[in-house]
This record gives sequence, C-alpha cells and structure tokens, in this order.
Amino acid sequence: MRLLAIAASALALTACAGTAPKKPAGATAATLPAAPAVYTRPCAGLPPTAQNTFECDRRSILAMAGEFRVRFTFDETAALAPGYQPKAPQRSGGTELVEVVSDDGASIVLQHILVMKMGEDVHVIKHWRQDWHYQPTQILRYRGNGRFQTEPVAATDAEGAWSQVVYEVDDAPRYAGIGRWRHDAGVDAWESDLTRRPLPRREFTKRSDYQALDVINRHTLTPAGWVHEQDNTKVVLRADGTEQALAREHGINSYTRITDHDFGPGRAYWRKTKAYWADVRAEWARGFALHPSFVLSPEPNGEPRITEFFAQAERAGNGETVSRAEIDAVMTRYGLALTEESITP
Repeated sequence: MRLLAIAASALALTACAGTAPKKPAGATAATLPAAPAVYTRPCAGLPPTAQNTFECDRRSILAMAGEFRVRFTFDETAALAPGYQPKAPQRSGGTELVEVVSDDGASIVLQHILVMKMGEDVHVIKHWRQDWHYQPTQILRYRGNGRFQTEPVAATDAEGAWSQVVYEVDDAPRYAGIGRWRHDAGVDAWESDLTRRPLPRREFTKRSDYQALDVINRHTLTPAGWVHEQDNTKVVLRADGTEQALAREHGINSYTRITDHDFGPGRAYWRKTKAYWADVRAEWARGFALHPSFVLSPEPNGEPRITEFFAQAERAGNGETVSRAEIDAVMTRYGLALTEESITP
C-alpha cells in the first residue's frame, strides 16, 4: 500500500469530487438507512441555565470530532433568473478524520483530514477547518470578489451565540456565520445567520456564471453522526455593484461514524505537520489583525497558493524547517501583506 500525502495531483479530492460511497445495507435510492437504535446525546435534555447551555453547546461541537464516511449531495431546487437552466444534481463522498486541534473553553478548533484509499494508494489531504468562538465581539466576513472584512458583532447578537469560522485547506479564510445552538425536541443543532461564501471548490473551476453563495448553514447531531445542511442561493455579482440571484440549491453533507476504515495515515500526517500548520494559522491571524479589510487574489479557492503551502507542509513532514518568513512570503504574494507598512485604510 502506498501513501500519497498532499500531492498537488490529489488537490482535486478537496473539491468533494470523489466517488460516491456505497449505499449502506438497508438503504435504497429513495431512503436513508435507519438510525442506530442506541444513542447518547451530549445533553440529556433541555439545559436549565445559561451555564448548562454553554456546556451543552461545547459538547455538541466536540461531538463532531471522530472518524466518518461522508456523503455530499447538492441539488439545485429553483431557477431564479430568467432563462436559467438548473444543473444536474451532484453526488460524491469520502472518508474523513475530524481532529480536535484546540479547546480552551470558549474557542474550539476542529481540523478535517481526508484519508482516501484508492486501489493500493492512500491519499491523505488536509481538508477544511472549522473554528467555533463563544460570544464573539467581531467576525471575519466574506463580502465577494475575494474581499474579507472584519466586522463588529453587536452585544445582543453575540449573547449566548457561537460564531463558526470556516477555513480553506491551506487555512485561508473562507466564510463565517453566527448563531445559537438549540437543544430542544431531543435534537442538538446550530443554525447560522445569512452568510456570504465564495464559490464552492466543486464548481470553482467549472462555472463562471455566478460569483458567490448566500447561505444559511445548519449543523445537526444525529444518532449516526452529524449533518451539515446548506440552504444556498447562487448569486451573480455584476461589475456595477448590482446582484442577481441565479438559483437555489440544497446541500447535505452527512457524516456517519465508522469503524471499518484505517485513519492511521491521517493521524500520522497530522503528527508530522501540525507544528507547521500551527505556524500558518498564526501568520494568517497576524495578517487578519493587520488588515481589517483585504482581498485574496486569486479568491480563496486559488490552487497556486494552496500548492505552495502544501509543498511547504510536505517539507515540514519530511523533517525540514520552514521559516515564518517563507510562510509570510506566500501570504504576501496572494494578497495579505504581513508588514505594518502595508496596512490598508
């Protein structure tokens, strides 16, 4: 068995373009498999106090860590622009490890790592990252055409809420939303506000007829694992500043816990490279602090930038030292200059 870690040729796997997983026993084309009969929720019932709610929220976020078979489904459900022809449904899947990178109480970081066996090869690819922050005072929003803006969060919106900030495979920012966890009716779920996002990687290289997604994200724990639902509106951003909604889309990313897949190569990769990726996260954060507003060029999906970071990670995994200056040089090259003199007004 050969291990292929973060090779440039494997970047396409991060587009959720893998082969759709086999249907579990008992499933048909029209039905999902039955939920496990035994399930222990992070919280037994409705939390009686704000402190209990906070702890239930935390346990719900941490419950998204583990070993999963993932199924990605996307269906355009409505044509909103005259003459638009809805595109065919998209189906794909993979096997993914979700590791807790850090947990300091009010902030939790989860790293996703694809571990895909294809014939005799195993592809290990650092995938997306999700950071959760309790009662945030500010949030890094995507505003379209590669632009990100750090914006304050009103105290009334932050009270009892968590922001979820999602990052690209190279820890570049992608999108962020804010919302509250709910623990009623026997279900633990979080729903975001309306969140603008760049084009999804599954369509970034295939479509040029729209430039952004407006999305409500919902994360729900299930007896089998968890589900990320997306209510997507595909939006055309015109040069004159006007916008046109193109189509509605419903996305469902289902994470089902499994025990029949070897995720050891993913954990080994993370052990070898996590110090490097910690430096990358630190430098991105330094750039966000220097630049309340900035434009990444190309947009967050840009493969040239990702390829450079993955090449540095491969060097780090082989025991080489990658300096902060080398990391900074890549960020500066693609739009986030890490010097005080380059702060944008």
